[in-house]
Amino acid sequence: MRFTVDTAELNAAVATVSKALGVRSSVGILEGIYAEAIGDTLLLRCTDLSLQIEATLNVDIQKQGACVLPGRLFSELVRRLPAEETLLSADKNTLLIESGRATTTMQVENAKDYISMPDVNREFSIAISKAALKNMIRQCIFATAQDDSKPILRGVLIELADGKMSMVALDGYRLAMRTEAVTVSGAAKNAVIPARGLLEISRILDDSDEMINMVFSATHVMIDMGHTRIITRLMDGEFIRYRQILPDSHTTHVRVNRTELLDSIERVSLMARESKKNHVKFSFEDGQVTITANSEIGASKEIVNIDRMGSDIDIAFNAKYFSDVLKVLDDEYVCLDMNTNISPCVVKPETGDEYYYLILPVRLFAGN
Repeated sequence: MRFTVDTAELNAAVATVSKALGVRSSVGILEGIYAEAIGDTLLLRCTDLSLQIEATLNVDIQKQGACVLPGRLFSELVRRLPAEETLLSADKNTLLIESGRATTTMQVENAKDYISMPDVNREFSIAISKAALKNMIRQCIFATAQDDSKPILRGVLIELADGKMSMVALDGYRLAMRTEAVTVSGAAKNAVIPARGLLEISRILDDSDEMINMVFSATHVMIDMGHTRIITRLMDGEFIRYRQILPDSHTTHVRVNRTELLDSIERVSLMARESKKNHVKFSFEDGQVTITANSEIGASKEIVNIDRMGSDIDIAFNAKYFSDVLKVLDDEYVCLDMNTNISPCVVKPETGDEYYYLILPVRLFAGN
């Protein structure tokens, strides 16, 4: 194997695929980067057998071949290569790297020993723009569980119905649901994608309106972005039947400026954190909401103007759970629906069903 490559392009491709590099893997070769030079294309691949990322780039190939590069060492070296172009040449188990006046040799492994994830045999696919998919992930993934008490909640549910795709995540304290119109081909069914896989997908996606395909098999999903492909294993098990916890009515409806509410919560939460509970109280009245927090060293209070329909209500929340929702939204105004101070608060847009968030309150006690 022998080829010349643009150093910056090589660095970008290695940085992309190494996000799936095996770390302290029981299969040692998965700690390497698979490299194959064929035709005029260099293929790079990393996998830990749950997530696989591939990148291709055009190179000047003098001799075709394949090998497995030492992942951590090679990726760190590529970031520091001095010249605009780099020559890589592999002979048996040794790789020669020449970039300007820098010359490095390193041992490589046989490409035949590398283990890749299986090809995704298409059962159905979803066509969606890069920007829409990136936003859906950003506005949903934060609500996935961070522990393994219920492993399925470390993933995001993909639901398909009536030409729309919904992403649903929940962790027992809040629920996030994000919906977009999509084009579905084939016999679609629900699937659960690990949050880690979606996070890496969102990091690679740009904000363009270019259409891409999410291709699903019974066990995997593949995202093809042209020069980059990501394959992730789907999660086993049934997702929580979340619809039974969604309120079907409300007694208090509030319209509020999102940025003003977020800024007030974040300022008041500085005092709330001193109490080690991070709880803030919301008192909704006609025309305003008063946000308060108390601790051993002081108290904070802010008033935000609102449009309110229905009953007054005093309700408290973990400040982080509420601000997490408001931070990922872009609308100038949002709507809040509530029933009692022990039932969830719904955050939704003024019109449409693009997003739906559910935040559980914390109990108010005498003196709060």
